[in-house]
Amino acid sequence: MPRPMSRRSLFSAVLPFSSGRDTLAPQLEKSRAEQVATVSSANACVERHGVVCRRCVEACERSAIRILAREGLGAVIDDAACTGCGDCIPVCPVEAIALAPRDRIELVSELANMVVHNG
Repeated sequence: MPRPMSRRSLFSAVLPFSSGRDTLAPQLEKSRAEQVATVSSANACVERHGVVCRRCVEACERSAIRILAREGLGAVIDDAACTGCGDCIPVCPVEAIALAPRDRIELVSELANMVVHNG
């Protein structure tokens, strides 16, 4: 079964960078590659509180977002699979997702692993 297409992908396929934005296309793709989506406020995610939402999961074409409500985590974003497209941000009803620099996310992950392993 083919994967559903996001609105952004559909419109970019039909109207690719019209009105002189062709010169900005490489810069936009470069800036997206340097950013990754992250859950800005874990408590804000409604899935964590038992409300079924899954909008961000449905919007992500790369399947980089999973819902771990049983574990009490809500939305969890795999930074390795995330392309930084931002399709998940406008669909979140509580604005719990934001883009952050990829290097900052990697640094925070390394620090968290050090704390877990070293006590």
